[in-house]
Amino acid sequence: MPPHFFLPVRVLSRVFRGKFLTALGQAFDHERLAFHGELRQLANKKTFAALLRSLYREDWVVYAKAPFGGPEHVLEYLARYTHRVAIANHRLLSVDDDRVTFRRKD
Repeated sequence: MPPHFFLPVRVLSRVFRGKFLTALGQAFDHERLAFHGELRQLANKKTFAALLRSLYREDWVVYAKAPFGGPEHVLEYLARYTHRVAIANHRLLSVDDDRVTFRRKD
């Protein structure tokens, strides 16, 4: 492994798995998750806990490499997806109880 790596990949994978699954469990506890269709059974606390236990037993793979344009490029790239809205307010024409009408571009 190159000496400039912050953490060995295996360690990074385990840390990521732990943090991700902890956050997922907290989201479940605070009722911030919704399960639909075939996943509806996961709304049951015991079923969800069993899923988390099984995910902790799996080896996760974390792939990380240096960004092409540096950290600024990474932030700029991510911002395009995290700081935009699906439909801008100026395109909304009306909103009813069960319907949204908006203007679109062809």
